[in-house]
Amino acid sequence: MRINLTLTKSIPVFLSLLLLAGCGTTPPTDFYLLTPEGTGSGSQVLSSDMVVGVGPVRLADYLGRPQVVSRDGRNSLKIKEFKRWGGSLETNIGWVVAENLTTLLGTDSVVTFPWERAVLPGFQVSIDVRRLDAMPDHETRLTALWRILGDDGRKILAIERTDITQKAADASIEALIAAQSQALATMSEQIATRIRELRKAQGGS
Repeated sequence: MRINLTLTKSIPVFLSLLLLAGCGTTPPTDFYLLTPEGTGSGSQVLSSDMVVGVGPVRLADYLGRPQVVSRDGRNSLKIKEFKRWGGSLETNIGWVVAENLTTLLGTDSVVTFPWERAVLPGFQVSIDVRRLDAMPDHETRLTALWRILGDDGRKILAIERTDITQKAADASIEALIAAQSQALATMSEQIATRIRELRKAQGGS
């Protein structure tokens, strides 16, 4: 019986290609979430029928992607293709701030944008996130402009800026995102303080 020598010689080459393909397998994708960091219970400063609305949250264009972004120098970004957010980053930030305010203000009447038409927040917090970066030296940076609105969003009661550099426990993605959550908690404390001041100025308890 005659054996096809060309086919026989090609088999080792084919097997080698399969092995190389196995070595080049795409790494698994990891997903991350920012989390609320509030602890304990704040003193209640709002009446039971007073609603706080959080949102809309707007992101700088470079953050509006599923991948986690880190800053590699002043003007250089690194997109971590296989490190991704477990959903919309805008929605995640709004939810985290709302949960933090629930704790800090001692009320369950905190809703996130978009809320139902029947809901009329006494205070609405809109947030523009300009930076939320993992930085060199185990640090994260949060820069955000936030506004507190009244009269169903038609009146600006306060405009404030948060600029925080938060140290992470180490250089891992998990630690850096935990530091970002801590930075959001600090911003939430600033927002809660301003709401208390505004409520007091309105004659509320």
